[in-house]
Amino acid sequence: MVTILFVAAGLLLPHKYQLKQQITFSTTDERQLFALLDLKQWSKLMMWQRISQTQYIHFSTPSTGVGAHAAIDHQLGRIELTITKKTKQGIEFSMLFNNEHSAIGLLTFTHHNDSITVNWQISGAVHSTLLGGYTALYIEYHLRQMIISAYNNLQSELKLRAAL
Repeated sequence: MVTILFVAAGLLLPHKYQLKQQITFSTTDERQLFALLDLKQWSKLMMWQRISQTQYIHFSTPSTGVGAHAAIDHQLGRIELTITKKTKQGIEFSMLFNNEHSAIGLLTFTHHNDSITVNWQISGAVHSTLLGGYTALYIEYHLRQMIISAYNNLQSELKLRAAL
């Protein structure tokens, strides 16, 4: 009975997710935020090796710009990231989980007088029927934590540089 309720609840949960994270950095030098445009740096900012028990990571060369690609083998599956568009305001990227669950993302910079606001948005869908709703919730939560980690680590790095 509990299993039936669990599966039924999973079927009713939305199979789509969307997250938006924003932070303002006290800098006008966009070069200090370059790590956010480099997939190889995402690995360090989000601490992929430590937090998510990543087993293997491969980065294209170069790891920035249109076509840059990262493949991550994780204990729960495979993730592929590809930068699909680059503009003066930021980048667009696509994500593929286990060759079936897709997502798109946008990372943009908005300049202010003495700061830069960074917006990170990701929208995705899980195409599994039985546990798709639970998987969507897990992916959304995990991605949000990874983005927060990246922001916090970059913010700490900028503060350390300013103190030197």
